Amino acid sequence: MAGLAFAAGAFAALAVQRLHGEAMLLARLELMHEEQRQHHWRTDMADKHRLHFDLLCKAVQDPDLAAVLDTYEIEITPTQLKQYLFANALYGNLLHAFRSGTVSLEEALGHMRGICQSSIFREYWEVTGHHRESLPAGSQERLLARHVDEIVARANDENDQWWVA
Repeated sequence: MAGLAFAAGAFAALAVQRLHGEAMLLARLELMHEEQRQHHWRTDMADKHRLHFDLLCKAVQDPDLAAVLDTYEIEITPTQLKQYLFANALYGNLLHAFRSGTVSLEEALGHMRGICQSSIFREYWEVTGHHRESLPAGSQERLLARHVDEIVARANDENDQWWVA
């Protein structure tokens, strides 16, 4: 009888150990799946950003293509259009770095404080305000854009000390 109880206890202990091992394995597999999903998301974002940048470069070099991207509600010169496309590329690059986690929000805002010292960038930002109206409220782009709105407003103030956080 004691031998049977011992065998039953040993069997139960092995079963618990096996279940624990399987649970650990499942947790590890789920973690690996999540890491793989995040890797694919980052790769897709990088590919999308690269394509967007390539298209902007083509538009800057070809006025006929640039005309497609002229969605501003004011009349602008071809030179201004090139400048606005370049400003869009600067912002898009920083947005991509923020989204991918290669720069923190604080680092992104530090870069934006420098970029926003350009009156051309500030003009671009003001005439593209309607482009940002439909951004989802909780998106990373909306978050960054709200901060850039504040930086632009401060940079437009003659007394602004842009280097102060």
